Amino acid sequence: MSDRPRPGKARKQARVAIKQARRLLKQYGPKVAEAHRAEVKAAIEALQAAVARPMAADDYVERVQAAEADVSKVVDARLGHVRKSPTREYLESIGFAIVIALLLRAFIIEAFTIPSGSMIPTLAVGDFLFVNKLSYGVRLPFVDEMMIEWSAPERGDVVVFVYPCNETQDYIKRVVGVPGDEVFVDPLQGFVWVNGEQASEKPLGQFTALDRYGPDQTGMYAAAGVLTEYLASFPGQNFSTLHYGVPRPGQGAPPNPASDWNGVPDFRACRGGQEDPSRAPRMPWVVPEGHVFVMGDNRGNSADSRLWGFVPYGSIKGKAMFIWMSWDGTKSFSRPWEKIRWSRLFQGVHAEPESSAGPGVGEADAPAQ
Repeated sequence: MSDRPRPGKARKQARVAIKQARRLLKQYGPKVAEAHRAEVKAAIEALQAAVARPMAADDYVERVQAAEADVSKVVDARLGHVRKSPTREYLESIGFAIVIALLLRAFIIEAFTIPSGSMIPTLAVGDFLFVNKLSYGVRLPFVDEMMIEWSAPERGDVVVFVYPCNETQDYIKRVVGVPGDEVFVDPLQGFVWVNGEQASEKPLGQFTALDRYGPDQTGMYAAAGVLTEYLASFPGQNFSTLHYGVPRPGQGAPPNPASDWNGVPDFRACRGGQEDPSRAPRMPWVVPEGHVFVMGDNRGNSADSRLWGFVPYGSIKGKAMFIWMSWDGTKSFSRPWEKIRWSRLFQGVHAEPESSAGPGVGEADAPAQ
């Protein structure tokens, strides 16, 4: 049997060659002499005529293949010295894709991983989430400055920001106070008062599901009582928080005037790249302009504004969107499918919470920070 292609296949190959030659002529033609462009055009037209001319099958295939070879020869001769090699085009395509990815990461959307349990039960250790970097404006990368600002963080927003005491670290917390708010947090259990009113938190019951959120997450205030889940509310936003014990009788914001942070540089209590609570004034505090007060939802196990002060708007990288993957590091690699918390995939960070407290509640896997 002959290896000569059939007329239909020869016609198809010729049309591909015509399309490629036209693309090269359009892309590189302006870089060569008019006479050379005319030669390429003439070769393409001759191949088009060969494809369109009816004749016996063998003669047709031979004529089309010859015209196609002429096109290839003329293109190589007249455009070969200016067109890019396949390797160069491939590398440029990769480079372009990398530049686009870097621009997306710098200005639009970025992926983050949750390494600790400070945001349980909203986020779990091993959650991978996307953050919208355009939520509040356009932030200049590598500097604490908003280039263009079109909105401000609101109470209840979960935000990723540059840790004020160490610019090489990113933190994720929830906004509790905005500029002008007077904030007080009791030192034993983490209950919050904003502008003299206790933040609305309804007890849901004892929380016993820490093992679903990552490795041991024993809280710093564990001696204060059992771990209790609360349903907290800000205008338009409900979320779960964890406290040890219940509010103590008579506990509340003291009648003292708000402390003056003017003597603390940049409204942050830091020393040696980490928080230094001894430098922070006593509460209550007034949130300064252009800053927010943030806390972890796991109130007894979170290093947050209580320890180091305020987060400037320019340090906020964006607002958390949704969890695209959740990886349970406590599970064995012998059963890899169990390492994925399937029920958490594509869960919105600001979605209405499901209670995880008490027996039989919280069938879905849970969150951390």
